[in-house]
Amino acid sequence: MAYFHYQSETERDSLLATSKSLLEKAGLTVSEEFSSDFQVFAESRPDQIDYKTKVKVFISWIDKSVRTFSVEVRSDEPLKRDTYCEKVAGQLRALIPPNSSNKHGVNLVN
Repeated sequence: MAYFHYQSETERDSLLATSKSLLEKAGLTVSEEFSSDFQVFAESRPDQIDYKTKVKVFISWIDKSVRTFSVEVRSDEPLKRDTYCEKVAGQLRALIPPNSSNKHGVNLVN
């Protein structure tokens, strides 16, 4: 499983308001059913990829009092370079930059 994780910061109180348009800009669909001001769930559009490369993104608060949140990007792709998951994670890092203490993010693969 491909997995990327990093932390970011925002000035807003709502994670949905902070990230929805940016996730859509990266080609992801935000779930209205599972998203709120406190957490956001998005995934790649079904017509873009097959089931193994389906990317899922979860954004949630780490510490709302200091406006720090977590961005997780994952897929069922195998352990290798240049996966669709890695591409989406790179796009999100450009759109939702990591905070200063986490510039490179974490790349874990199971």
